Amino acid sequence: MSSGSGEHVSGTSPSGRAQRFVPGKGLHTEAARVSRLTWLREVTGTALGTLQHTRLDPEQLSGNIEGLVGSVEIPVGVAGPLLFDGPVVRGEIYAPLATTEGALVASATRGALALTLSGGVSTRTAFQAITRAPVFVFSRLAGASRFAAAVPQHLGELREKVREISRHAELLSIEPVLLGRTVHLRFRYTTGEAAGQNMTTVGTWHACQWLMGQRRLVAEEDFESFIIEGNSSGDKKASAQAVAEGRGTRVVADCVLPTEVVERVLKTTPDALVSGHQHIMAGAVHSGTLGSNANTANIVAAVFTATGQDIACTHESSVGHFTLERTKDGVHACITLPGLTLGTVGGGTGLPTQNEFLAMMGCTGQGGSQRLAEIIAGFALALDLSTVSAVVSGDFVDAHERLGRNRPPSSD
Repeated sequence: MSSGSGEHVSGTSPSGRAQRFVPGKGLHTEAARVSRLTWLREVTGTALGTLQHTRLDPEQLSGNIEGLVGSVEIPVGVAGPLLFDGPVVRGEIYAPLATTEGALVASATRGALALTLSGGVSTRTAFQAITRAPVFVFSRLAGASRFAAAVPQHLGELREKVREISRHAELLSIEPVLLGRTVHLRFRYTTGEAAGQNMTTVGTWHACQWLMGQRRLVAEEDFESFIIEGNSSGDKKASAQAVAEGRGTRVVADCVLPTEVVERVLKTTPDALVSGHQHIMAGAVHSGTLGSNANTANIVAAVFTATGQDIACTHESSVGHFTLERTKDGVHACITLPGLTLGTVGGGTGLPTQNEFLAMMGCTGQGGSQRLAEIIAGFALALDLSTVSAVVSGDFVDAHERLGRNRPPSSD
């Protein structure tokens, strides 16, 4: 099969049999997509009829995917409204939640109602930073130690090298970590409206090439090897270091809920809610869980999917600290998300539907990534509040029976 441009995208070998390897390598055209789909049907023996048509334009996906055969449609529900009362996000907001978990949207909406009736959720962003941590390997400790001591003195030159690669990535600091005869360099950046995973990788690579060219820093007789990431940055992994120091956007949300709202909307009492939460968090500590939340991952994954984020970053972004404290007239609820790795430009944020959802929340343009982070924190607080209330009041199972995947099959 050939496209109009003359490209050969056949999924069969000259003998007429389906080849082993995915055809159309490097081609982002509809003809290549259909050819791959035809080939996949042949080699798997499955009809794959739902993949025949997609609303996505293959030519617009060259930076998003390889070997395109189709797209998966995920239901998106709207949670809210949630009233925000902060300097960045104000007013009622609706959040798109892409999920197949029944009861999730309803629970987030219930929590949002409780927060809204209590005067709204207040949110603040502490900072935004992304780390990349290359490793330099030396033959002996002495060379590694000299290198670790000298690198911070060249922060200015390294910033210039990063600026040659990216206008958006700004190198904030470099922290050398000496481990035996190796040096892990923790490069820390701000990345504007982008999540920054790729730009910081390229910028770090360019800066490290300059470092390795400075013989007063890296002597040939001492130096053995270099790799771009030594797995200490916390990239796509939940780590205690990221929890303590933050990686991505660190954001906090809180609200004080009056007793009347707790009883009427959340169907429990302030004393029962706080006491039950203490038992739940004790279990988290005992099991060694990073963070102390009920189900922050549900909000992070659902909003990430709906807005074109790197879904693999859900793991690190879902670590959160949810706290409940008894006040004189109700309950103070707070959540801290130390590392939301997200952006509003780049990646999948430019795909049509994902971009529309970002626009719906006012998260396109300058300041969009901070706004998105605070919206996620607000809805994460709403969901955790609703979930813990349901567990404490005994409504958790019933809600899933009525709305979720636990629903018993019909007797009809």
